[in-house]
Amino acid sequence: MLTRPEMRRASSLYLLIGLMQAAYLPFSGIIFRDRGISFEAIGLIGAVNSMVALAAGPTWGHLGDAVLGRANAFRLALVLAAVGVAIFAVGPLAGVPGAALAAFAGAGLVPLLDSIGMEQLAKVGGQWGPLRAITSFSYAAMCVLSGALVAAGGAIVIGPLYGVAALVMIAGTIGLHTAPALHRAARPARSEAIAEIERSEIAGTNAEIAIAGDWRDRFGTVNLAFQQSPGLFTFLMLSLLVNIGAGLFYAYGSFRIQEVGGDAAAVAFSGTVAAAVEIPFFLAGGAIAARLGMRTLFALGLIAMGICSVGYAVIDTPFALAIVRSLVGVGFACTLLASVLSIRTLVPAALQATGQALYQSVSFGLSIAIAALVGGIIYGELGAVPLFLLSGAIMFGAIPFAWRVLR
Repeated sequence: MLTRPEMRRASSLYLLIGLMQAAYLPFSGIIFRDRGISFEAIGLIGAVNSMVALAAGPTWGHLGDAVLGRANAFRLALVLAAVGVAIFAVGPLAGVPGAALAAFAGAGLVPLLDSIGMEQLAKVGGQWGPLRAITSFSYAAMCVLSGALVAAGGAIVIGPLYGVAALVMIAGTIGLHTAPALHRAARPARSEAIAEIERSEIAGTNAEIAIAGDWRDRFGTVNLAFQQSPGLFTFLMLSLLVNIGAGLFYAYGSFRIQEVGGDAAAVAFSGTVAAAVEIPFFLAGGAIAARLGMRTLFALGLIAMGICSVGYAVIDTPFALAIVRSLVGVGFACTLLASVLSIRTLVPAALQATGQALYQSVSFGLSIAIAALVGGIIYGELGAVPLFLLSGAIMFGAIPFAWRVLR
């Protein structure tokens, strides 16, 4: 399926985004730490950047669905993300401004790419899991290289690695055909009496909104997505809870490896292990969901991440932590696959960029902001053990909620 002519371009984009992300994401936290920033301050920086992503995600979804079109919005996000990472790598003000810009642009990359991928998959009747497995493969492969380069050359090498991958991705979008942006519906001819009402004080400034009733309404396509997707809000609340627990692990797992004697290469190796384990679960996840149900797939992911978090609380050697992180690969693949497919089911096709952006904003924006801020305080004051035990408790505690929401 992935090599069919209709899918080759989308497959290449999913390959490239894994290369690009592996050059930056595993190292941002430990580079802040190497630059002398405290755990509490890193938590605050992560919280602020996550709130930036929370606001940016729906904005990118609206740009993709209703203004620029998905391909153009994706190109713009790539350019801004590359600039942000380059500023972070050079390091003015410890790289904080660059990380903020990268967070703003990064909030659009994944949902826009997923909406493009869903659109292409609809043409061939394919499944999203194998497509996403390509990203896990390229991320795992690139982590090996980027970890060695960052360990040898420092943060400065991150900018060129990320930038080259972004440029290749932009070139790969040339000629990509996606659904056009939503356009304002043609307004029917109106009598002079109706026009006069619109101009009156009674109609006020919202007259056109009241009559048109389309994406021009307040909050744009976000408003439409909630109106046309009754189960969306409840699912987003589930994602918020789950990703607060997962965010505690993602934000501070690298520090735990560094704390017990690991370096940037060890952190990258742990990312490689987790990403490699994701691949078979992305490939098989669709079959598991079809046979056992979406909530079983989601619950399996929660169990795996809960066990991993508890493991990080009690294990104190870098190699063992890297191996245990394979369970995060299982958990991430299962929960992400179930979530993206749930959004595809809940939200109309014309609003997929907005729907996926809302999921990303809540899951990797608001929840990560809470986790980063709370986690920084816990890690800085109490240490790793309480933090990772709390992460595991949230994972296990979310299972009954997920079982009900995804029934």
